Amino acid sequence: MWTKNGANTLSSVLKRINEVIPGEFVGQKIIVDDKSTDNTREIAKTFGWTVVFNEGTGISDGANTALKRVKAERFISFEQDLLLSRDWWSKIPRYLENPKVAAASGMRFADRPIGVMKLQRYVAKKYRGEFHLASWLRTRQMAAFTLGKTLDNTIYKTEIIRSIGGFPKMRVNAGVDAVLAYKVEQSGHQWVVDYNVQSVHLRQGLRQELKHQYWYATQLNEIWKRIKTETNRPPPITKSGILFRFAVSPFTGLFMAVKTREPSIVYIHPLIRLYYTRGLLEANQKRT
Repeated sequence: MWTKNGANTLSSVLKRINEVIPGEFVGQKIIVDDKSTDNTREIAKTFGWTVVFNEGTGISDGANTALKRVKAERFISFEQDLLLSRDWWSKIPRYLENPKVAAASGMRFADRPIGVMKLQRYVAKKYRGEFHLASWLRTRQMAAFTLGKTLDNTIYKTEIIRSIGGFPKMRVNAGVDAVLAYKVEQSGHQWVVDYNVQSVHLRQGLRQELKHQYWYATQLNEIWKRIKTETNRPPPITKSGILFRFAVSPFTGLFMAVKTREPSIVYIHPLIRLYYTRGLLEANQKRT
């Protein structure tokens, strides 16, 4: 686990990990801390985790700092604000019994506000192309390649991850998992996501979600560049695609609000698209 000032959520997150994953299967518990100024490190130690300092900066360096210390054939990565699903251990590791599978994860959805949670659940169903959704939405399955492929509740085969160079070395804190997903596929292996295993992403509310969407979009150019240079593959969505989704977001927001019976999605979805588009446009402006 990579941490930075995670004291607000860390105790409940580590407690849940202890409850879900039987201790007899745990070899090492490693926290890679990135200069936290709160009591993150002290909390981690009380739960029996070994705390080491990031050899670089950010998630990419932190993940590789941890990978150097892995001694087992399999390892798991978590995030400091992820409350693990109680059925995670009984369902996710078994996917690695398939020789072709290099990594396996469950899904995770925000705990608040309720509109964001329901929106995320609907989007997950949309990208999976479930039968009861509108046919024009089922055509977007290709855009869902990275859906659920995150670093917050994933088990890996150590040898395969090391064989592809470890975690991608990124200059930004976003997109490490997205680039890794492409590299896993390029190596001839699979990253399986079980959409029925649902963990909780501990969030502070809509404002935090909007800030996160804006921040992530500012990193897109670097993420897309790395996907292209690492795998020679196009990114899952284009700039024009992002602009189009923003333009139609009032209509799609209304559509999803009706489908989910959650009125707040009428304004939450356009707001998310606004902040995401704004982040991308401002990042492009800085580049020029």
